[in-house]
Amino acid sequence: MQSLFADGFDLHFARIRNLFAAMQPVVILVMLCVNGTLSLSQTPGHNVISTGEDSLPAISKDVQEVNVLFTATDHRGHFVHDLRESDFIIRDNGEPPARITYFESQAQLPLRLAVVIDNSASVTYSLDYEKKAASLFLKQVLRAGVDLGFVVAFNEKPHLMQGPTSDHHQLTSAIGRIRKSDGETAIFDAVWFASEELTTIQDKETTRRAIVLMTDGMDNRSHRRPDEAEKLAQQNENAVYVISANNWADKRDSADEAMTRLAEATGGSFLRAIDEDAVAEALSKTAKGLRNQYLIAYVPSGVRPDGSFHRLVVLGPKKIRIHHRMAYLAR
Repeated sequence: MQSLFADGFDLHFARIRNLFAAMQPVVILVMLCVNGTLSLSQTPGHNVISTGEDSLPAISKDVQEVNVLFTATDHRGHFVHDLRESDFIIRDNGEPPARITYFESQAQLPLRLAVVIDNSASVTYSLDYEKKAASLFLKQVLRAGVDLGFVVAFNEKPHLMQGPTSDHHQLTSAIGRIRKSDGETAIFDAVWFASEELTTIQDKETTRRAIVLMTDGMDNRSHRRPDEAEKLAQQNENAVYVISANNWADKRDSADEAMTRLAEATGGSFLRAIDEDAVAEALSKTAKGLRNQYLIAYVPSGVRPDGSFHRLVVLGPKKIRIHHRMAYLAR
C-alpha cells in the first residue's frame, strides 16, 4: 500500500514539474508585461530598440553622469586652485547629487578651443592688436598633440578661417588672414556656429571645450537669439570667454549686459579690454583660468535623459566665487 502511494506521488510530482517547465516562458512574459521593463546589464551604451508593436520596450541607461568644469576666484579675482571636493556643494534642480564620481583640481583634460574674432566695421580700430594678442594666446594655451583649436572670423556671417589643429603656425596664419570689413555684426550667430563646430571634433574621452569671443558686444544682425546661443553653448558644455572691445559710451550698458550674461551662464568670464595692453592682459587672465579649472563629475538624483534643461548651482567656501555653467541638458 505504501509503495503504491509512493509510486503515485512520484508520478503526480513529475507531472507538476513538467507542467511548470512548459509554463515557465509564459510566466516570464507575464512578469515582463507587468513590470514594463527587462533588466539588462548596466553597461553604458547598451540599448534595446523597439522594432514593432510586439517587441520589447526600448531600454536606455537610467543613470546619467554630469561633468562640471569651473573656476574659483577670491574677492580680488585671483584664481584659487587648492580647494578640495569637500569644499563644494552641488545642487541639481535644487537637489543634492546621488553621489560624486570624480574630482580633480587643475584639470589637465584635452582642450578644444574656438577663437572667434569680430572683424565687422565697428571694431576696425582694435582688430590689428586683437589679432596679435590672439596669436600669442593660442601659443600659450594649446599643447601640441593634446589640444586642438580653430579660428572663426565674423561680421554679418561667421567664416571658418582654420579648422581644428594644434599647429600654432596654421592658427597664426589663419588669424593673419582676417581683414577689416564693412559688414554688420552677428555675434550670436557666430557663437552658435562655433558651438556647432566644436561638436564636430569627435572625442572618446572627456574634454574641456571653450569659446574665446573677441567683439565689442553690439549685435545688429544675428538670426539667432541670445538665449538660443546661450542654451546651445550650455548643451554642448562650451564655456564662453568674452573679451569686450566695447568703447561706445551710449551703448555700453546694453551690450555689456548681453555679453556678461552669455559668459556667466556658460561658465566663462567677461573682461573689458579697450586698448592693446588691456587685450593682452585679458587673454592672459583667460589662459590662467583655463589652466586652473576644477572638474567634478556626479550622478544626479532621479534625473532621466529626457532632453530637459536642469538648473545647476555649485557653491564654494565663503567669499569664494565659483564660475560654472548655470544649466545642462539631461541626455
